[in-house]
Amino acid sequence: MSKERVTVCVPRCAPEDLPRVVGAAMAPYDYNRDAGPGVPDVETWWDYWQIDGRGCEFPVVPGHEDDPRLIRGSKALSGEPRNVPPSLCDGGPRALLDLERPRAQAAAEARRAFEAWQAFSSGYPPARAMSDFRARHFADPEGYPQTQVLEDFRTQPVIAALLDHPEVEDLVGGDPVAYLSDDLDTLVREAADAALPRQALLTLDGRWLSIAGSERRRYFNEYLDALPADAYVVWVLYHG
Repeated sequence: MSKERVTVCVPRCAPEDLPRVVGAAMAPYDYNRDAGPGVPDVETWWDYWQIDGRGCEFPVVPGHEDDPRLIRGSKALSGEPRNVPPSLCDGGPRALLDLERPRAQAAAEARRAFEAWQAFSSGYPPARAMSDFRARHFADPEGYPQTQVLEDFRTQPVIAALLDHPEVEDLVGGDPVAYLSDDLDTLVREAADAALPRQALLTLDGRWLSIAGSERRRYFNEYLDALPADAYVVWVLYHG
């Protein structure tokens, strides 16, 4: 059992009614629900939950920080107190959430990493990704052991040089050949698409969608952007 997040979308309601409305949307996916006759058979996901965006709060559209429709939980699911700054929230009407800001930040970070890797690696022979060496290991585990995988990957000239420049490695990661070899436009687009989604999306019409892979992440963003301006979008942390 672990704690995961679902982005819950519900119709416009009074802020004080939001826990009840979110609870009604979540109810069909309760492990302990009463699945009597006529109740749809769906996969269940949680046994308890709370509105809690800790660590991934939505940025608020500037100038609307004091809007009473914004939701900020005072306690985490663990019971620890929270102090959410005015610039962030756990949810609110879609029009009050600055969904574009985290996307733009993620896109800019991806661009910086790509450009840093291109500049750093330009003076070395082309390198191979870790996955290439692992594939050889899986094909012949005894003849090509895991220790050799690491040795061969790390002794490539550009990777060896990267290990001596931790400030660059912090920016581009430990296996930039794998993650920064796509064209820049694709890299930036996928980074922006991945900025908001977590494990799941609960839609206005009650569908629980697991979010994994680039197509689902793209759908997640398009779905949120197309919601009515007054529909609530809320981070829910659940134990499942």
